[in-house]
Amino acid sequence: MSTTLIRVVILFFISFSVAAQDLDSLLNMSAYTQESELQKVLNQNLTVSSAKALTTRETPGIISLITAEEIQNAGARDIIDILRLVPGFEIAQDLQFVLGMGLRGSWANEGKVLVMMDGQPFNELLYQGVALGNRFPVDAIERIEIIRGPGSAIYGGSAEYGVINIITKAADKLNGVHVFGVSGFHSNNIGRINGGVSVAQKKDNISWDLSFFKGKGIVSDRPFTDFNGDTTLSSLANVADSDPMNLNVGLKAKGFQIRGMYDEFKTSDPFTYVNFRNYAVDVKYDYKASKKLLITPQLKYYNQIPFQYGYFDTFTDVDGTVYEADEDYLKVRAERYYGSLSFVYDLSRKVNINFGGLYFQDKATDLLKSDYFGANKVSFNNVGFFAQSLLKHRLVNATLGFRYERNNAYGDAFVPRVALTKKIENLHFKILYSQSFRAPSIENINLAYEGKIKPEQSQVFETEIGYQFTPEMLLAVNVFSLRTKDVIVYLVSDDVYKNYPKSGSYGVEMVYSVRKSNWYTNLTYSFSRAGKSSDADPYEIPGLRDQYLAMTSHKFTLNTNFYINKSISLNPTFIGVGKRYAYTAPDVITKLDPYFLANVFLNFKEIYKGFTAGVGVYDLFNEKPSFPQGYNGDYAPVPGRSREFVLKLSYQLNFKK
Repeated sequence: MSTTLIRVVILFFISFSVAAQDLDSLLNMSAYTQESELQKVLNQNLTVSSAKALTTRETPGIISLITAEEIQNAGARDIIDILRLVPGFEIAQDLQFVLGMGLRGSWANEGKVLVMMDGQPFNELLYQGVALGNRFPVDAIERIEIIRGPGSAIYGGSAEYGVINIITKAADKLNGVHVFGVSGFHSNNIGRINGGVSVAQKKDNISWDLSFFKGKGIVSDRPFTDFNGDTTLSSLANVADSDPMNLNVGLKAKGFQIRGMYDEFKTSDPFTYVNFRNYAVDVKYDYKASKKLLITPQLKYYNQIPFQYGYFDTFTDVDGTVYEADEDYLKVRAERYYGSLSFVYDLSRKVNINFGGLYFQDKATDLLKSDYFGANKVSFNNVGFFAQSLLKHRLVNATLGFRYERNNAYGDAFVPRVALTKKIENLHFKILYSQSFRAPSIENINLAYEGKIKPEQSQVFETEIGYQFTPEMLLAVNVFSLRTKDVIVYLVSDDVYKNYPKSGSYGVEMVYSVRKSNWYTNLTYSFSRAGKSSDADPYEIPGLRDQYLAMTSHKFTLNTNFYINKSISLNPTFIGVGKRYAYTAPDVITKLDPYFLANVFLNFKEIYKGFTAGVGVYDLFNEKPSFPQGYNGDYAPVPGRSREFVLKLSYQLNFKK
């Protein structure tokens, strides 16, 4: 989107607002005396986009907030079901049936969207990707805070396009025991069987929590045609696993916090198996030096074996090396040692400053002792500084910040951030400008074209305007322009990562919410177009400049819930996605038809003293949307699941206060 068009949109918003009512009348409008059901959600304070807690309408980012109530009512099976209801998100394949995400019309899986659960990142260190699917314990989630836009100024080089911050019930709200399970059934196969338990105790000066989640599932139950046209697989149900496991432990004592997490995810395609293992320990201390100053030292350690894979059948590499069946082809230990010191200072009631520094070291060790990195080990050092200020004024909240990082392997990156936001009675607006970056990961550096790779840099303009027409109704519309240079792209044919000059997208997103005591509805629409000057060939569709591979230009969602009584709710959801394009064979581009997903879920809450049950059907009309590869990588689309019948059970016992 051109600068001229952005100015026209901003002027239109301003003119519309002024025409509707001048500033004095806005300031003098009477506030609603009683907080509505919608306002209870909108007025929640978030820190995902700023050091100082602000509501969703004033925080300096384009925000989506998904609550535990919405997740439970919709009967979400996994994180994919949740993200499909968020504007701008699309799910596609990376490779080897590992699913990842696109955002705002661009493939965004490697280092472009940061995914965290209870503060622990799920982006693996080797490629900075996040494997999706039957993975996250969605029934243990208290809320999900999503930045649909750049987050590098706060979170660094893994948050170029967005941030997904998952907070579990045990870590946040639970004071008791919560047991949950979900089963999914296709017509001829079991789709998944997952279960977990969470225990947490909250007291005034100390709290602890423990959660365990484990499951077994399949990627798909349908026939598969590979990139070379082989159709011998009549069903993927027995050859494409999707098995998660997560152990999560936390302790808080006054200002001291420690969290440990072990996460494992096993998946496979008909030819290869892929495993992810991640140990994480996070220790920090919030020291209240004075009424105005908070000092936080933090130490983290990650120990991963990410993207470990091998072949089910005997495989001969291009260099003549023969790998026997079920023998690892890649097995690397990746480690990160991280330390930071941050300061949050309230200069006054209206001025807040946050600043600090960080250092981390990444190490990689070839566990197969094959000199994969040219030696058995490699390591890289990174130092960074960040600062952000918030000025709260009666007319506008102004946020100004930056982040600077320097790595001994790929150089430095500097990203500034400016935001103007305000809620004035029923009206809110946001004008945002950010630069962001994707830091090259271990494998980006190791497989760099001619041994050179640079950080990917993006420039993002965003504006949002919203109006609360009644206490129960809100409409918000945002426009964005995203331009990326030095795009880090994987070239399958050469097995290298290379910087391409430019890429990007522009578009519009709309959210319309109505929430009353006995029902609510969320209607969203998102539109995106590929940047006209893009030259990242592996993402592009030959002969078509409007879209990138696997991404759609149009998506709408409708999530509606009806409380039939205090115990029973009915939740139909609808997701419509426009045409997409995919490579289905060498040099063959296929247009994938638009699809319309209809799901329905019936909840029975508090059937008996904390016991809840739910039943539903996903993909009611059996559309079976596939997951095309997000780039030209020699993989045919993964067939989507067929209609799935879902049963959920949970039990919660609350401790006495």
